[in-house]
Amino acid sequence: MKTNQFLRLATALLVAGSMSACKEDFLDQKPNNSITDENFYQTEIDAVRATNAVYSPAQGLYNGAAWQILDIMTDDADKGGGGANDGVEVFELDNFTLNSFNPMVTNYYTQCYLGVQRANLVLEKVPKIVGMSQNIRRRCLGEALFLRGFYYYMLVRLYGDVPLYTKPITLSEAYSIKRSSKDLVYQTIISDLTQAGDSLPLARFTGEDAGRVSSGAAKGMLASVYLTLGQKDKASEKALEVINSGIYSLNANYANNYSVYAENGPESLFEIQYRNAGQQWNFYGQGSVVNCFFGPRAQNIVQSSGYGFNVPTQDFVNQYEKNAAGLIIDKRRAPSIWMPGDKFDTYTQPASLEGSPNGYNVRKYFVSANDANADAGGWSCAGNIPVMRYSEVLLIAAEALGSGPGDQYINQVRKRAGLPDLQVGLSADAFLAAVYKERRIEFSAEMHRWFDLIRHPDPNYMVTVMQAAGKNAQARHMLMPIPQGERDKNQNLTQNPGY
Repeated sequence: MKTNQFLRLATALLVAGSMSACKEDFLDQKPNNSITDENFYQTEIDAVRATNAVYSPAQGLYNGAAWQILDIMTDDADKGGGGANDGVEVFELDNFTLNSFNPMVTNYYTQCYLGVQRANLVLEKVPKIVGMSQNIRRRCLGEALFLRGFYYYMLVRLYGDVPLYTKPITLSEAYSIKRSSKDLVYQTIISDLTQAGDSLPLARFTGEDAGRVSSGAAKGMLASVYLTLGQKDKASEKALEVINSGIYSLNANYANNYSVYAENGPESLFEIQYRNAGQQWNFYGQGSVVNCFFGPRAQNIVQSSGYGFNVPTQDFVNQYEKNAAGLIIDKRRAPSIWMPGDKFDTYTQPASLEGSPNGYNVRKYFVSANDANADAGGWSCAGNIPVMRYSEVLLIAAEALGSGPGDQYINQVRKRAGLPDLQVGLSADAFLAAVYKERRIEFSAEMHRWFDLIRHPDPNYMVTVMQAAGKNAQARHMLMPIPQGERDKNQNLTQNPGY
Protein backbone atom coordinates (compact mmCIF):
# COMPACT_ATOMS: atom_id res chain seq x y z
CA MET A 1 0.00 0.00 0.00
CA LYS A 2 1.35 3.40 -0.97
CA THR A 3 1.87 6.59 0.97
CA ASN A 4 4.19 8.30 -1.50
CA GLN A 5 4.13 11.92 -2.54
CA PHE A 6 2.94 11.15 -6.07
CA LEU A 7 -0.37 9.89 -4.71
CA ARG A 8 -1.08 13.06 -2.80
CA LEU A 9 -2.70 14.50 -5.86
CA ALA A 10 -4.92 16.87 -3.95
CA THR A 11 -2.02 19.31 -3.71
CA ALA A 12 -1.86 19.32 -7.48
CA LEU A 13 -5.41 20.58 -7.82
CA LEU A 14 -4.12 24.09 -7.14
CA VAL A 15 -2.84 24.18 -10.71
CA ALA A 16 -3.86 27.34 -12.48
CA GLY A 17 -6.56 26.99 -15.08
CA SER A 18 -7.09 23.30 -14.36
CA MET A 19 -10.81 23.74 -13.65
CA SER A 20 -11.80 23.09 -10.06
CA ALA A 21 -14.45 20.79 -8.59
CA CYS A 22 -14.35 17.66 -10.72
CA LYS A 23 -18.01 17.03 -9.96
CA GLU A 24 -19.20 19.94 -12.11
CA ASP A 25 -19.49 20.15 -15.88
CA PHE A 26 -16.17 21.03 -17.42
CA LEU A 27 -17.80 24.09 -19.00
CA ASP A 28 -19.01 25.37 -15.63
CA GLN A 29 -15.90 25.12 -13.49
CA LYS A 30 -14.39 28.25 -11.97
CA PRO A 31 -11.05 28.91 -10.24
CA ASN A 32 -11.28 28.31 -6.49
CA ASN A 33 -8.00 29.89 -5.42
CA SER A 34 -5.64 32.76 -6.14
CA ILE A 35 -3.07 30.80 -8.12
CA THR A 36 -3.07 31.84 -11.78
CA ASP A 37 -1.22 31.05 -14.98
CA GLU A 38 0.97 34.06 -14.29
CA ASN A 39 2.26 32.98 -10.87
CA PHE A 40 2.26 29.21 -11.31
CA TYR A 41 4.46 27.12 -13.66
CA GLN A 42 7.57 28.82 -12.32
CA THR A 43 9.58 25.91 -10.90
CA GLU A 44 10.27 22.22 -11.32
CA ILE A 45 8.00 21.52 -8.34
CA ASP A 46 5.21 23.39 -10.11
CA ALA A 47 5.77 21.26 -13.21
CA VAL A 48 5.56 18.01 -11.23
CA ARG A 49 2.43 19.12 -9.36
CA ALA A 50 0.78 20.16 -12.60
CA THR A 51 1.60 16.77 -14.10
CA ASN A 52 0.23 14.98 -11.04
CA ALA A 53 -3.00 16.89 -11.56
CA VAL A 54 -3.40 15.34 -15.00
CA TYR A 55 -3.69 11.90 -13.39
CA SER A 56 -6.35 12.82 -10.84
CA PRO A 57 -9.44 13.05 -13.12
CA ALA A 58 -8.91 9.34 -13.84
CA GLN A 59 -9.75 8.69 -10.18
CA GLY A 60 -13.18 10.24 -10.63
CA LEU A 61 -13.59 8.57 -14.02
CA TYR A 62 -13.05 5.08 -12.63
CA ASN A 63 -15.05 5.76 -9.47
CA GLY A 64 -18.02 7.55 -10.92
CA ALA A 65 -18.54 6.36 -14.49
CA ALA A 66 -16.27 3.63 -15.87
CA TRP A 67 -17.54 0.56 -14.01
CA GLN A 68 -21.14 1.68 -14.28
CA ILE A 69 -20.91 2.00 -18.08
CA LEU A 70 -18.17 -0.38 -19.15
CA ASP A 71 -19.10 -3.31 -16.89
CA ILE A 72 -22.73 -3.09 -15.82
CA MET A 73 -23.97 -2.36 -19.35
CA THR A 74 -22.36 -5.59 -20.59
CA ASP A 75 -23.26 -9.26 -20.47
CA ASP A 76 -20.71 -9.69 -17.65
CA ALA A 77 -22.71 -7.93 -14.96
CA ASP A 78 -26.04 -6.61 -13.75
CA LYS A 79 -26.80 -3.79 -11.37
CA GLY A 80 -27.40 -5.21 -7.93
CA GLY A 81 -27.86 -2.99 -4.92
CA GLY A 82 -31.24 -2.37 -3.38
CA GLY A 83 -33.44 -2.57 -6.45
CA ALA A 84 -34.44 -0.32 -9.34
CA ASN A 85 -34.66 2.80 -7.16
CA ASP A 86 -31.19 2.31 -5.70
CA GLY A 87 -28.95 3.97 -8.27
CA VAL A 88 -31.55 4.79 -10.90
CA GLU A 89 -28.92 6.14 -13.29
CA VAL A 90 -27.06 2.81 -13.17
CA PHE A 91 -30.31 0.89 -13.62
CA GLU A 92 -30.87 2.90 -16.82
CA LEU A 93 -27.49 1.77 -18.14
CA ASP A 94 -28.08 -1.86 -17.24
CA ASN A 95 -31.45 -1.85 -19.01
CA PHE A 96 -30.50 0.44 -21.91
CA THR A 97 -33.12 3.01 -21.05
CA LEU A 98 -30.51 5.75 -20.73
CA ASN A 99 -30.74 9.12 -22.40
CA SER A 100 -28.51 12.16 -22.76
CA PHE A 101 -29.30 13.29 -19.19
CA ASN A 102 -27.77 10.19 -17.55
CA PRO A 103 -25.31 11.40 -14.87
CA MET A 104 -22.83 8.58 -15.48
CA VAL A 105 -22.60 9.48 -19.16
CA THR A 106 -21.99 13.08 -18.14
CA ASN A 107 -19.41 12.21 -15.45
CA TYR A 108 -17.42 10.11 -17.89
CA TYR A 109 -17.33 12.92 -20.45
CA THR A 110 -16.45 15.73 -18.04
CA GLN A 111 -13.73 13.82 -16.17
CA CYS A 112 -12.01 12.99 -19.44
CA TYR A 113 -12.10 16.60 -20.59
CA LEU A 114 -10.84 17.80 -17.24
CA GLY A 115 -7.84 15.54 -17.84
CA VAL A 116 -7.41 16.81 -21.40
CA GLN A 117 -7.41 20.45 -20.29
CA ARG A 118 -4.86 19.77 -17.57
CA ALA A 119 -2.64 17.85 -19.99
CA ASN A 120 -2.79 20.73 -22.45
CA LEU A 121 -1.72 23.15 -19.73
CA VAL A 122 1.31 21.03 -18.90
CA LEU A 123 2.27 20.70 -22.55
CA GLU A 124 2.00 24.46 -23.06
CA LYS A 125 3.53 25.75 -19.82
CA VAL A 126 6.21 23.27 -18.75
CA PRO A 127 8.49 23.81 -21.79
CA LYS A 128 8.78 27.48 -20.75
CA ILE A 129 9.89 26.87 -17.14
CA VAL A 130 13.46 28.07 -16.64
CA GLY A 131 16.03 26.17 -14.61
CA MET A 132 14.33 22.81 -14.24
CA SER A 133 15.98 19.44 -14.89
CA GLN A 134 15.69 18.44 -18.53
CA ASN A 135 15.02 14.84 -17.48
CA ILE A 136 12.10 15.91 -15.29
CA ARG A 137 10.80 18.22 -18.02
CA ARG A 138 10.94 15.38 -20.54
CA ARG A 139 9.20 13.06 -18.08
CA CYS A 140 6.42 15.56 -17.32
CA LEU A 141 5.75 16.18 -21.00
CA GLY A 142 5.76 12.45 -21.74
CA GLU A 143 3.27 11.77 -18.95
CA ALA A 144 1.00 14.57 -20.15
CA LEU A 145 1.09 13.23 -23.72
CA PHE A 146 0.26 9.72 -22.54
CA LEU A 147 -2.61 10.90 -20.38
CA ARG A 148 -4.08 13.17 -23.05
CA GLY A 149 -3.96 10.24 -25.46
CA PHE A 150 -5.56 8.00 -22.83
CA TYR A 151 -8.42 10.43 -22.10
CA TYR A 152 -9.15 10.90 -25.79
CA TYR A 153 -9.03 7.13 -26.29
CA MET A 154 -11.63 6.74 -23.54
CA LEU A 155 -13.76 9.44 -25.16
CA VAL A 156 -13.65 8.44 -28.82
CA ARG A 157 -14.61 4.83 -28.17
CA LEU A 158 -17.64 5.82 -26.13
CA TYR A 159 -18.94 8.87 -28.00
CA GLY A 160 -17.41 8.68 -31.49
CA ASP A 161 -16.75 12.17 -32.84
CA VAL A 162 -15.77 14.45 -29.95
CA PRO A 163 -14.37 17.97 -29.50
CA LEU A 164 -10.62 17.87 -30.11
CA TYR A 165 -8.26 20.50 -28.82
CA THR A 166 -4.54 20.28 -28.13
CA LYS A 167 -4.10 23.69 -26.51
CA PRO A 168 -5.74 25.02 -23.34
CA ILE A 169 -9.10 26.54 -24.21
CA THR A 170 -11.00 29.41 -22.66
CA LEU A 171 -14.56 29.23 -21.45
CA SER A 172 -15.82 31.06 -24.54
CA GLU A 173 -14.01 28.59 -26.76
CA ALA A 174 -15.51 25.72 -24.80
CA TYR A 175 -18.97 27.14 -25.49
CA SER A 176 -18.44 27.03 -29.24
CA ILE A 177 -16.09 24.14 -30.07
CA LYS A 178 -17.42 21.56 -32.51
CA ARG A 179 -16.98 17.81 -32.61
CA SER A 180 -14.06 16.49 -34.65
CA SER A 181 -14.18 13.28 -36.65
CA LYS A 182 -13.10 10.19 -34.79
CA ASP A 183 -10.44 9.62 -37.45
CA LEU A 184 -8.82 12.92 -36.53
CA VAL A 185 -9.13 12.11 -32.83
CA TYR A 186 -7.42 8.76 -33.38
CA GLN A 187 -4.61 10.49 -35.29
CA THR A 188 -4.02 12.69 -32.24
CA ILE A 189 -4.13 9.70 -29.89
CA ILE A 190 -1.58 7.82 -31.96
CA SER A 191 0.67 10.87 -32.16
CA ASP A 192 0.46 11.49 -28.40
CA LEU A 193 1.15 7.89 -27.44
CA THR A 194 3.98 7.58 -29.96
CA GLN A 195 5.68 10.70 -28.61
CA ALA A 196 5.11 9.52 -25.05
CA GLY A 197 6.67 6.17 -25.83
CA ASP A 198 9.74 7.94 -27.21
CA SER A 199 9.96 10.44 -24.33
CA LEU A 200 9.32 8.36 -21.25
CA PRO A 201 11.96 6.10 -19.66
CA LEU A 202 11.93 2.38 -20.35
CA ALA A 203 12.31 1.44 -16.70
CA ARG A 204 9.25 1.29 -14.50
CA PHE A 205 9.01 3.91 -11.76
CA THR A 206 9.50 2.83 -8.16
CA GLY A 207 9.52 4.38 -4.71
CA GLU A 208 7.78 7.74 -4.43
CA ASP A 209 7.20 7.78 -8.19
CA ALA A 210 5.61 4.32 -8.40
CA GLY A 211 2.49 4.53 -10.53
CA ARG A 212 3.81 7.05 -13.03
CA VAL A 213 3.57 5.79 -16.59
CA SER A 214 6.70 4.77 -18.46
CA SER A 215 7.43 3.96 -22.08
CA GLY A 216 5.90 0.50 -21.77
CA ALA A 217 2.53 1.94 -20.81
CA ALA A 218 2.53 4.20 -23.86
CA LYS A 219 3.50 1.37 -26.21
CA GLY A 220 1.01 -1.01 -24.65
CA MET A 221 -1.80 1.54 -24.95
CA LEU A 222 -0.77 2.23 -28.54
CA ALA A 223 -1.00 -1.50 -29.27
CA SER A 224 -4.56 -1.43 -27.91
CA VAL A 225 -5.41 1.55 -30.13
CA TYR A 226 -4.10 -0.18 -33.24
CA LEU A 227 -6.01 -3.35 -32.39
CA THR A 228 -9.21 -1.32 -31.96
CA LEU A 229 -8.61 0.21 -35.39
CA GLY A 230 -8.05 -3.22 -36.93
CA GLN A 231 -4.40 -2.48 -37.74
CA LYS A 232 -3.11 -5.82 -36.54
CA ASP A 233 0.44 -5.54 -37.90
CA LYS A 234 1.03 -2.33 -35.96
CA ALA A 235 -0.73 -3.73 -32.89
CA SER A 236 1.52 -6.78 -32.81
CA GLU A 237 4.60 -4.65 -33.43
CA LYS A 238 3.93 -2.46 -30.41
CA ALA A 239 2.87 -5.36 -28.21
CA LEU A 240 6.04 -7.25 -29.06
CA GLU A 241 8.14 -4.19 -28.21
CA VAL A 242 6.71 -4.36 -24.69
CA ILE A 243 7.07 -8.14 -24.48
CA ASN A 244 10.63 -8.18 -25.79
CA SER A 245 11.72 -5.36 -23.47
CA GLY A 246 11.89 -7.90 -20.64
CA ILE A 247 10.62 -5.27 -18.19
CA TYR A 248 7.22 -6.81 -17.47
CA SER A 249 6.11 -10.26 -16.38
CA LEU A 250 2.97 -12.01 -15.21
CA ASN A 251 2.42 -12.13 -11.48
CA ALA A 252 2.77 -15.76 -10.45
CA ASN A 253 -0.34 -15.23 -8.33
CA TYR A 254 -3.18 -13.65 -10.31
CA ALA A 255 -4.68 -12.24 -7.10
CA ASN A 256 -1.63 -10.03 -6.53
CA ASN A 257 -2.83 -7.80 -9.36
CA TYR A 258 -5.56 -6.59 -7.00
CA SER A 259 -3.91 -6.70 -3.59
CA VAL A 260 -3.66 -3.31 -1.93
CA TYR A 261 -0.26 -4.46 -0.64
CA ALA A 262 1.16 -5.50 -4.03
CA GLU A 263 0.26 -2.58 -6.27
CA ASN A 264 2.27 -1.33 -9.26
CA GLY A 265 3.85 -4.77 -9.46
CA PRO A 266 5.69 -6.55 -12.29
CA GLU A 267 2.52 -6.94 -14.36
CA SER A 268 1.33 -3.34 -14.08
CA LEU A 269 1.65 -0.98 -17.04
CA PHE A 270 -0.93 1.56 -15.88
CA GLU A 271 -3.27 1.59 -12.93
CA ILE A 272 -5.39 4.26 -11.29
CA GLN A 273 -3.74 5.26 -8.03
CA TYR A 274 -5.91 5.61 -4.93
CA ARG A 275 -5.12 6.23 -1.30
CA ASN A 276 -6.99 5.90 1.98
CA ALA A 277 -7.85 9.56 2.44
CA GLY A 278 -10.44 9.35 5.19
CA GLN A 279 -14.17 9.94 5.04
CA GLN A 280 -15.12 11.35 1.63
CA TRP A 281 -18.47 9.99 0.46
CA ASN A 282 -18.00 11.15 -3.11
CA PHE A 283 -16.71 9.79 -6.39
CA TYR A 284 -14.11 12.52 -6.81
CA GLY A 285 -11.83 12.07 -3.82
CA GLN A 286 -8.53 10.25 -3.68
CA GLY A 287 -9.98 6.98 -2.39
CA SER A 288 -11.57 4.20 -4.44
CA VAL A 289 -15.27 3.42 -4.04
CA VAL A 290 -15.32 -0.02 -5.63
CA ASN A 291 -14.49 -2.00 -2.49
CA CYS A 292 -17.70 -0.72 -0.95
CA PHE A 293 -19.83 -0.74 -4.10
CA PHE A 294 -18.81 -4.25 -5.22
CA GLY A 295 -18.71 -6.02 -1.85
CA PRO A 296 -21.61 -8.29 -0.85
CA ARG A 297 -24.57 -6.13 0.08
CA ALA A 298 -25.04 -5.34 3.79
CA GLN A 299 -22.70 -8.12 4.92
CA ASN A 300 -20.21 -5.78 6.62
CA ILE A 301 -17.14 -7.64 5.40
CA VAL A 302 -16.10 -4.42 3.62
CA GLN A 303 -16.27 -0.87 4.91
CA SER A 304 -19.57 1.03 4.80
CA SER A 305 -21.55 -2.21 4.89
CA GLY A 306 -21.13 -3.17 1.20
CA TYR A 307 -23.56 -2.16 -1.55
CA GLY A 308 -23.52 -5.20 -3.86
CA PHE A 309 -23.48 -3.40 -7.21
CA ASN A 310 -21.82 -4.85 -10.35
CA VAL A 311 -23.14 -8.37 -9.87
CA PRO A 312 -21.62 -11.06 -12.16
CA THR A 313 -24.16 -12.73 -14.42
CA GLN A 314 -24.74 -16.46 -14.63
CA ASP A 315 -23.56 -16.35 -18.23
CA PHE A 316 -20.24 -14.90 -17.12
CA VAL A 317 -19.78 -17.53 -14.41
CA ASN A 318 -20.52 -20.22 -17.01
CA GLN A 319 -17.43 -19.13 -18.99
CA TYR A 320 -15.02 -20.60 -16.46
CA GLU A 321 -13.52 -23.87 -17.69
CA LYS A 322 -14.44 -26.98 -15.76
CA ASN A 323 -13.15 -30.52 -15.35
CA ALA A 324 -15.04 -33.69 -16.18
CA ALA A 325 -16.78 -33.54 -12.80
CA GLY A 326 -18.13 -30.07 -13.57
CA LEU A 327 -15.87 -28.24 -11.11
CA ILE A 328 -14.28 -24.93 -12.12
CA ILE A 329 -10.53 -25.37 -12.61
CA ASP A 330 -9.65 -21.80 -13.61
CA LYS A 331 -7.52 -20.31 -10.82
CA ARG A 332 -8.85 -16.83 -11.60
CA ARG A 333 -12.31 -17.64 -10.32
CA ALA A 334 -11.67 -17.41 -6.57
CA PRO A 335 -9.80 -14.06 -6.69
CA SER A 336 -12.38 -12.61 -9.11
CA ILE A 337 -15.86 -13.30 -7.75
CA TRP A 338 -17.62 -14.41 -4.61
CA MET A 339 -19.72 -17.54 -5.08
CA PRO A 340 -22.04 -19.24 -2.59
CA GLY A 341 -19.99 -21.12 -0.02
CA ASP A 342 -16.85 -18.97 -0.37
CA LYS A 343 -15.43 -18.06 3.04
CA PHE A 344 -13.56 -15.15 4.57
CA ASP A 345 -12.75 -15.47 8.27
CA THR A 346 -16.13 -16.34 9.79
CA TYR A 347 -18.12 -15.08 6.79
CA THR A 348 -19.64 -17.51 4.26
CA GLN A 349 -21.15 -16.22 1.02
CA PRO A 350 -24.86 -17.14 1.02
CA ALA A 351 -26.80 -18.72 -1.82
CA SER A 352 -28.48 -15.40 -2.56
CA LEU A 353 -28.35 -11.79 -1.43
CA GLU A 354 -30.38 -8.68 -2.01
CA GLY A 355 -29.54 -7.65 -5.56
CA SER A 356 -27.71 -10.93 -6.24
CA PRO A 357 -30.18 -13.78 -6.62
CA ASN A 358 -27.42 -16.27 -7.49
CA GLY A 359 -25.13 -15.17 -4.67
CA TYR A 360 -22.40 -13.72 -6.90
CA ASN A 361 -20.37 -10.60 -6.15
CA VAL A 362 -17.11 -9.13 -7.39
CA ARG A 363 -14.17 -10.24 -5.26
CA LYS A 364 -11.22 -8.57 -7.05
CA TYR A 365 -11.06 -5.31 -5.15
CA PHE A 366 -11.88 -6.69 -1.74
CA VAL A 367 -10.30 -5.03 1.30
CA SER A 368 -11.45 -6.28 4.68
CA ALA A 369 -13.53 -3.99 6.87
CA ASN A 370 -11.00 -4.79 9.59
CA ASP A 371 -8.14 -3.20 7.63
CA ALA A 372 -8.57 0.48 8.47
CA ASN A 373 -5.08 1.23 7.16
CA ALA A 374 -6.26 0.36 3.66
CA ASP A 375 -9.88 1.50 3.93
CA ALA A 376 -11.18 3.73 6.71
CA GLY A 377 -14.67 3.85 5.20
CA GLY A 378 -16.63 6.53 3.44
CA TRP A 379 -15.65 5.39 -0.06
CA SER A 380 -11.97 5.86 0.69
CA CYS A 381 -10.24 2.60 -0.17
CA ALA A 382 -6.53 2.64 -1.07
CA GLY A 383 -6.89 -0.18 -3.59
CA ASN A 384 -5.83 0.70 -7.13
CA ILE A 385 -7.75 -0.19 -10.29
CA PRO A 386 -5.68 -1.70 -13.13
CA VAL A 387 -6.15 -0.15 -16.56
CA MET A 388 -3.52 -2.09 -18.49
CA ARG A 389 -1.67 -5.19 -17.36
CA TYR A 390 1.02 -7.24 -19.07
CA SER A 391 -1.51 -10.01 -19.65
CA GLU A 392 -3.41 -7.62 -21.91
CA VAL A 393 -0.28 -6.99 -23.95
CA LEU A 394 0.11 -10.76 -24.35
CA LEU A 395 -3.50 -11.12 -25.48
CA ILE A 396 -3.18 -8.18 -27.87
CA ALA A 397 -0.18 -9.93 -29.43
CA ALA A 398 -2.14 -13.17 -29.62
CA GLU A 399 -5.15 -11.59 -31.29
CA ALA A 400 -3.08 -9.50 -33.69
CA LEU A 401 -0.84 -12.39 -34.76
CA GLY A 402 -3.66 -14.91 -35.03
CA SER A 403 -3.82 -18.68 -34.78
CA GLY A 404 -0.40 -20.30 -34.81
CA PRO A 405 1.95 -17.35 -34.18
CA GLY A 406 -0.32 -16.01 -31.46
CA ASP A 407 -0.73 -19.31 -29.60
CA GLN A 408 2.31 -18.84 -27.34
CA TYR A 409 1.00 -15.55 -25.97
CA ILE A 410 -2.50 -16.64 -25.08
CA ASN A 411 -1.09 -19.85 -23.64
CA GLN A 412 1.08 -17.88 -21.21
CA VAL A 413 -2.07 -16.31 -19.80
CA ARG A 414 -3.85 -19.65 -19.68
CA LYS A 415 -0.93 -21.37 -17.98
CA ARG A 416 -1.00 -18.85 -15.14
CA ALA A 417 -4.70 -19.64 -14.75
CA GLY A 418 -3.97 -23.36 -14.48
CA LEU A 419 -5.50 -24.15 -17.88
CA PRO A 420 -4.16 -26.31 -20.72
CA ASP A 421 -2.85 -24.83 -23.96
CA LEU A 422 -5.35 -24.06 -26.66
CA GLN A 423 -5.93 -26.65 -29.31
CA VAL A 424 -3.38 -26.23 -32.10
CA GLY A 425 -4.53 -25.17 -35.54
CA LEU A 426 -7.74 -23.36 -34.68
CA SER A 427 -9.46 -21.53 -37.51
CA ALA A 428 -9.24 -17.75 -37.54
CA ASP A 429 -12.80 -17.40 -36.22
CA ALA A 430 -12.31 -20.04 -33.52
CA PHE A 431 -9.06 -18.45 -32.39
CA LEU A 432 -10.64 -14.99 -32.18
CA ALA A 433 -13.48 -16.46 -30.12
CA ALA A 434 -10.91 -18.07 -27.81
CA VAL A 435 -9.06 -14.78 -27.35
CA TYR A 436 -12.30 -12.93 -26.63
CA LYS A 437 -13.27 -15.52 -24.04
CA GLU A 438 -9.84 -15.31 -22.44
CA ARG A 439 -10.07 -11.52 -22.28
CA ARG A 440 -13.54 -11.76 -20.78
CA ILE A 441 -12.31 -13.94 -17.90
CA GLU A 442 -8.89 -12.33 -17.46
CA PHE A 443 -10.22 -8.77 -17.25
CA SER A 444 -13.53 -9.31 -15.50
CA ALA A 445 -14.65 -6.19 -13.59
CA GLU A 446 -11.72 -4.24 -15.06
CA MET A 447 -13.85 -2.16 -17.44
CA HIS A 448 -12.74 -3.83 -20.69
CA ARG A 449 -15.74 -5.84 -21.81
CA TRP A 450 -17.80 -3.03 -23.37
CA PHE A 451 -14.93 -1.93 -25.57
CA ASP A 452 -14.35 -5.51 -26.69
CA LEU A 453 -18.01 -5.87 -27.60
CA ILE A 454 -18.06 -2.79 -29.81
CA ARG A 455 -14.67 -3.30 -31.53
CA HIS A 456 -15.38 -6.84 -32.75
CA PRO A 457 -14.98 -7.23 -36.54
CA ASP A 458 -18.62 -8.29 -36.76
CA PRO A 459 -20.44 -4.92 -36.62
CA ASN A 460 -23.52 -6.62 -35.14
CA TYR A 461 -21.58 -8.44 -32.44
CA MET A 462 -22.47 -6.19 -29.51
CA VAL A 463 -26.19 -6.18 -30.27
CA THR A 464 -26.28 -9.93 -30.92
CA VAL A 465 -24.42 -10.79 -27.73
CA MET A 466 -26.32 -8.37 -25.54
CA GLN A 467 -29.75 -9.37 -26.80
CA ALA A 468 -28.84 -13.02 -26.26
CA ALA A 469 -28.00 -12.02 -22.68
CA GLY A 470 -31.45 -10.51 -22.28
CA LYS A 471 -30.41 -6.87 -22.49
CA ASN A 472 -32.27 -4.49 -24.74
CA ALA A 473 -29.24 -3.09 -26.57
CA GLN A 474 -29.84 -1.56 -30.00
CA ALA A 475 -27.50 -0.42 -32.77
CA ARG A 476 -27.67 3.18 -31.50
CA HIS A 477 -26.03 2.05 -28.26
CA MET A 478 -22.74 1.49 -30.06
CA LEU A 479 -22.23 5.12 -29.02
CA MET A 480 -23.33 6.88 -25.87
CA PRO A 481 -25.16 10.20 -26.11
CA ILE A 482 -23.33 13.51 -25.90
CA PRO A 483 -24.39 14.83 -22.45
CA GLN A 484 -27.33 17.18 -22.77
CA GLY A 485 -25.87 19.58 -20.24
CA GLU A 486 -22.89 20.13 -22.54
CA ARG A 487 -25.13 20.65 -25.56
CA ASP A 488 -27.24 23.19 -23.65
CA LYS A 489 -24.10 25.28 -23.15
CA ASN A 490 -22.66 24.71 -26.62
CA GLN A 491 -25.10 24.81 -29.50
CA ASN A 492 -22.39 23.54 -31.86
CA LEU A 493 -22.35 20.10 -30.26
CA THR A 494 -24.41 17.71 -32.36
CA GLN A 495 -26.02 14.60 -30.89
CA ASN A 496 -25.36 10.97 -31.78
CA PRO A 497 -28.15 9.22 -33.74
CA GLY A 498 -31.03 7.83 -31.75
CA TYR A 499 -30.75 10.18 -28.78
